[in-house]
Amino acid sequence: MRLGWDDGSLNAPELARRAEAHGVAWITVHGRTRCQFYKGQADWNAIAVVKNAVSLPVIANGDCQSLSDAKAILSASSADGVMIGRAALGQPWLVGQIAKALAGEVYIETPIEHRQEAVSEHYDDLLSLFGIETGIRHARKHLAAYLDDAVSLGAQWSDAERLELLTSQDHHVVTKQLARLYRTIDRKEAA
Repeated sequence: MRLGWDDGSLNAPELARRAEAHGVAWITVHGRTRCQFYKGQADWNAIAVVKNAVSLPVIANGDCQSLSDAKAILSASSADGVMIGRAALGQPWLVGQIAKALAGEVYIETPIEHRQEAVSEHYDDLLSLFGIETGIRHARKHLAAYLDDAVSLGAQWSDAERLELLTSQDHHVVTKQLARLYRTIDRKEAA
């Protein structure tokens, strides 16, 4: 749930109490109102009001993009856990990295080879699930996010190559482009 419809109707604590009374095991609260959509900053302190209204586990959501964000969210909200949403697009391994670090394990960046494997597997799974034609269209937003992640690691990729990767109707071309994309990253610099 969100905090409410708008600033004038912050009804998440009441909704959480009702959910708890009806046997819900846990809830996730996004720290924005519906009218905010994704604008502004998530209000993690407002999630604490929901947490204080119920005895069931509360998971905090909104603007969690890193381990430091996760720690800040947990501190401000008193929540029992965090949910990562949009930040996982293009870097789904982030969820596991943060979970391990919060559990006390050493935070280790995902190696480029594992990223490439995950991206290729995700692309193949989308084609298998939706069929080639629909899968290619569905994969585009994911490919754009993966491309942005690879570029942030130093991948050398032109606007023309980006356009080809994101608009190609040929899954063989996309698969070859993805393999080439990760070869353009300087492994020493990215480490």
